[in-house]
Amino acid sequence: MIAPVITQVLASPGLRLEDFVSDLSKPPVAVAPAGTVATDVIEGVTATPLIGNPDERGSLFELLTTRDGPIEPIVHVYQVVAAPGSIRAWVYHRHQHDRLAFTMGCFEVALYDARPGSRTANRLNVFAVGAEQPCLLRIPPFVIHGVRNAGAEWGYFANLPTNVYDRNVPDKARLPYDDPRIPYVFDAR
Repeated sequence: MIAPVITQVLASPGLRLEDFVSDLSKPPVAVAPAGTVATDVIEGVTATPLIGNPDERGSLFELLTTRDGPIEPIVHVYQVVAAPGSIRAWVYHRHQHDRLAFTMGCFEVALYDARPGSRTANRLNVFAVGAEQPCLLRIPPFVIHGVRNAGAEWGYFANLPTNVYDRNVPDKARLPYDDPRIPYVFDAR
């Protein structure tokens, strides 16, 4: 357990919860509904724009919400910290959907559909996402994917997969990023 750096009991004369000012309501932001995709996107993949709520301190991004309808449960969440130019590829999952949220940095995400019988078999999609184009990518089982930090700075993204990671029986299959059987080459600067 991480201990607090400072622990004190301090009297705060006159402070009352009633003194706080409630946030004002905000008009809804017009975005494409979740699941809206172009016709050339791999079957089952969705790319949902993430709209920031900026102010002088920075931005707040809603990654998932039930406001617009039901979502798959949030059962496991982790953040990836990626060095400039680093590549995380190639992987696929048998049972889970990855839900990758990109709001910072500059990332190149490549998806390849190697599913036999898929309507989009052998299709490749490459997305440029991050601070300039915040996005939530939902990647279905058996779609091969990889991520490269295309920026000059450290980058961060979150994954909210639909299944809990089981260290004893991992739902992940891997190939090296430079495997020639995947018809895409990441620029490994």
